[in-house]
Amino acid sequence: MTSQQQQPTPGARIASAESLAQKVEQRRQDGLHRVQIGLTGIAGVILLVGLANIVIDKARLDARSLPPPVVSTIPQGEGNAASGPREPLAELGVTPSADQVVPDLQPDPGLNKPMDRDPQ
Repeated sequence: MTSQQQQPTPGARIASAESLAQKVEQRRQDGLHRVQIGLTGIAGVILLVGLANIVIDKARLDARSLPPPVVSTIPQGEGNAASGPREPLAELGVTPSADQVVPDLQPDPGLNKPMDRDPQ
C-alpha cells in the first residue's frame, strides 16, 4: 500500500465552491439584516427625541401664555383679624357656620325635667 493523498474530484470541488458561495451569501444577508435593524432603531430614537422636543416646546409656550399669579395686597394680620376665623364651606353655603344655630336642633325650653326617670 502506498500512502497517497486523496485528491478531491471535480464534482466535489464544485459542491464545496457552491456551499462556500452559499455561506458567503448568508453572511452578507445577515449583515444587511443587522444594518437594517440598527438603522430602524436609530430612526425610532430620533423620532422619539423629536416628539419629546415638540411636547416640551408646547409646554413652554403654554406656561408663557398664563397670566402671572395673583398676589394679595391686603396684609394677612389686618384683614382677617376683624372678620374672625374663616369658614370656606359656610361662606359657600354648604354647611352652617359655627355661630349660627339651627332652630330645629335647639332643645325644647318646656323640657326641664330629665326624661330618663319615671315621673313622680
